Amino acid sequence: MAILARRAMGTLALGITPEQRIISPAMREWAASSIRRMGSRVSPVRSRRRRKLLLIHLDGVPRMLVAEAVRSGKMPFLSSLVRSGAYHLDSAFWGSPSSTPAFQAGLLYGLRHPNLPAYHWYDRQLGRIVRMNCPTDARAVEARLDLTARGSLLEGGGTAYLSLFQAYAQSPLCMTSLAHGGQMARALLQGLRGVSSARQRGTFAYLWALAEDTAWAVDDIFRWVEGLRDWRHEREYLLNRFFVISLGWGLAHSRTLVDMVRGVPAIYLVFGGFDEVAHRRGPFSEQAARELRRVDAEMEQLYSVARSLEEPYDVIFLTDHGHVDSQPLEQRIGKRLERYLVDGPRLPLPAEVERGLLDGRRLVPGGPVQYRDDPVVIEAGNFAHVYLSRGRSPLEAMELVRTHRDVLARAAALRDIGIVAVRRGASAAAIVGGGVYGPEEVDRAPMSAHFSRVAVADLLRELPHMGTAGDLVLFGEAHKPGGTVGFAWEFGSHGGLTHIETDSFVCWPADAPVDLSALGHVVRLHQRLSEAYRT
Repeated sequence: MAILARRAMGTLALGITPEQRIISPAMREWAASSIRRMGSRVSPVRSRRRRKLLLIHLDGVPRMLVAEAVRSGKMPFLSSLVRSGAYHLDSAFWGSPSSTPAFQAGLLYGLRHPNLPAYHWYDRQLGRIVRMNCPTDARAVEARLDLTARGSLLEGGGTAYLSLFQAYAQSPLCMTSLAHGGQMARALLQGLRGVSSARQRGTFAYLWALAEDTAWAVDDIFRWVEGLRDWRHEREYLLNRFFVISLGWGLAHSRTLVDMVRGVPAIYLVFGGFDEVAHRRGPFSEQAARELRRVDAEMEQLYSVARSLEEPYDVIFLTDHGHVDSQPLEQRIGKRLERYLVDGPRLPLPAEVERGLLDGRRLVPGGPVQYRDDPVVIEAGNFAHVYLSRGRSPLEAMELVRTHRDVLARAAALRDIGIVAVRRGASAAAIVGGGVYGPEEVDRAPMSAHFSRVAVADLLRELPHMGTAGDLVLFGEAHKPGGTVGFAWEFGSHGGLTHIETDSFVCWPADAPVDLSALGHVVRLHQRLSEAYRT
């Protein structure tokens, strides 16, 4: 306890640095009193790491929104960090797909090819659809990652909150840990120690705020449904708002404060409120803007405690991908993607597309096509995975031309599909505008300017390493700035290849022992953070 008491007084003893002037006197006083209060109730942990890290992951927030919020002051705390010169804010490209599972596998484990094609997909090894919001599925996927991973950014005493993967962290608040109910319950009961001391308001005030937020969400849902005339996903959305955005984030936020006072060496905290709202209401909606304002205020609390400790934390902010507005294909053509691909009009496969897919090879005729499997179409957002065979190996372009010419023709002909990606030999190719382009030819493809050609080329290089991806991977057309066609019934999407989705950000202290500028893949982020914070 004496160690924790010294930490609480560290700011007074060492003086105020220029960076700490960002913290207002009232917030500094709150941080000091909170540290004393929490320090009297929890025990410190031992760590040999030279510097401590708090990594705050803002799920799904586009870099353009953050940059605009910094310029305008709509996120006043983050704006003050960057404008003061205490923090660098830089663009980053994490690789394709622009989806949370692949990002976290690269960030936490350092895996370059994690074979995670989306948030949900048809898994050829398991023979079923996998969803990363299902704890048992997430655990099965992480067990597979563990076979190839060489350690984790969080091993050696780190904690993770609201992450998909536990990554050897000592924390029960991850999707994979929910698969072990009894173990998780015991860990949660132990973890609640000290949380009450981290709360910024009393029980009645907390419950009242929770009730107000729930009532606001219910009113929003009724107004939304009245305009859209469709209830799909609204009940799930309400439950997620209550359990994930309100209860889950509140507990994770409090546990992070406690962990910093205890001296946990590395903490990974995921804020999913914006991502959840953006899927249902769009990334540029007032509801999404409200989530940014909320998290900005709570980041200020976390930062104030992190920098007021005797052994302060380096606080790094980042996002995994952006979001675009999306209009469901069902609204545009009156049917879902699977019905169009399977039962759509008979169309010829253009000769130029066939030549490009065969790439100089001679098509060997086969016998009559025997459809043993019904296709599986995963509407993953504004991109989709189409599985035409359920075998353990995906189909290559020549086999697709020979046996599924009709599906290829329909996918290539629909204007609402901007890019069709398939495996071709040992590489991959994209059907765009009636032509076929490999990774090195993307620069001359006639695609919308809203697509990132860097991301398209990266996706084609990555596809041969993703055996779990569909035989065809379809991307909705980028038909307007900040908007694409979507395949799922949602109004904000990610995972696609537009600039907004793939242009992420990282924001780090100017005096940190790490340079996070010009990052071209999430594995580079893992490497640099490991070098700076795992020793």
